[in-house]
Amino acid sequence: MDSGELVFPDAQTITSAIVSAVDTAKSKLAPARVGYGKANLDLNVNRDLFNSKLEWRQEPNPEGASDKALSVVEFVGQDNVPIGVYINYAMHPINFYLSGVISADFPGEAAKYVEELFDNKTVAVFSQGASGDQNPRLAFSPSFIMRSRQRLGEPQTIAPPAPPTENRTQQGFNAAAAGSARAAVPPENVEAYKKAIGRTGDYVVMLGQMIGTTAVRLMREEIKPEDTAAIWGGQERFTCPGRERLDAANPARENVFPGYRDGPDVNLKVGLLRIGDINFVTVNGEVYSKIALKLKDAAPANKTIMVTLANGAANSGYIYSDDAYSHLSFQVIGSRLKPGCAEGKIISTAVGLMHKSGE
Repeated sequence: MDSGELVFPDAQTITSAIVSAVDTAKSKLAPARVGYGKANLDLNVNRDLFNSKLEWRQEPNPEGASDKALSVVEFVGQDNVPIGVYINYAMHPINFYLSGVISADFPGEAAKYVEELFDNKTVAVFSQGASGDQNPRLAFSPSFIMRSRQRLGEPQTIAPPAPPTENRTQQGFNAAAAGSARAAVPPENVEAYKKAIGRTGDYVVMLGQMIGTTAVRLMREEIKPEDTAAIWGGQERFTCPGRERLDAANPARENVFPGYRDGPDVNLKVGLLRIGDINFVTVNGEVYSKIALKLKDAAPANKTIMVTLANGAANSGYIYSDDAYSHLSFQVIGSRLKPGCAEGKIISTAVGLMHKSGE
């Protein structure tokens, strides 16, 4: 640690910590009631934009599909204090993208708000809904962030200058490479950098507190916990046809059709955890918002939550909706999925598991 390098725990350390957490939870088992609530929050926005220059960019698209539902499941102890609170919302925690800051972003702030409100007697857990194409509505776009890093300390303007050449090119952008190649902030720009990070932090706190306060309002005013709830779980695997990019040696970021050849099948998992009449649908990838919206329309149960990035990692990349197959956004062109399979199979598998759980 003296070198200033980050030290990441090995697999054994992580495994031991998970086992210890499960043992601790098991030792504290107690009777609880469970309840579900939902509210709409307009904090997220679709991030696939075909702009006025006829370019596909990762920018706010208010007209795009966006699941606004904040779902909250609470487990209440005999003393009427929540033992646990499960919060689900479809939005990427991306506010500190390429900033050099490691942060729990708004999910951490939301969990912190709820836990501190109940004197840390409650554990709050946040999960991502179908946020594959969803960013915070008022967050700066990646292109703006990349331009702004070069102008720290300069007077602020409303209309930013044209993007530098490396942002206009179709080829060669890689977020990991961009992060690792990020130069240190020059001493004369440190104060400006701190102010910029501070403003972003204020926005992150606001997002977290809006999610947290809405969750608590649902818990206090609308959710009616049940004394008993049957538990059912199941999972199914399926494959969809895969593809490989022809420009893999120098991959395009966005706004270009890279060309494809047939590739190995994509392996996907859809699961269902049913607690009473609450249905947690799990998918092992980053799912587009419209898929979740269609699932909720098709589901036989109105208490349906889509939980993404769950139970492992699919070899798919982003799981885009059928209608987005022609979008030249980085999520779609980077996906290993051929169009016309994943959306329908995710929905039909989830609905099938719901029917099976009621047999």
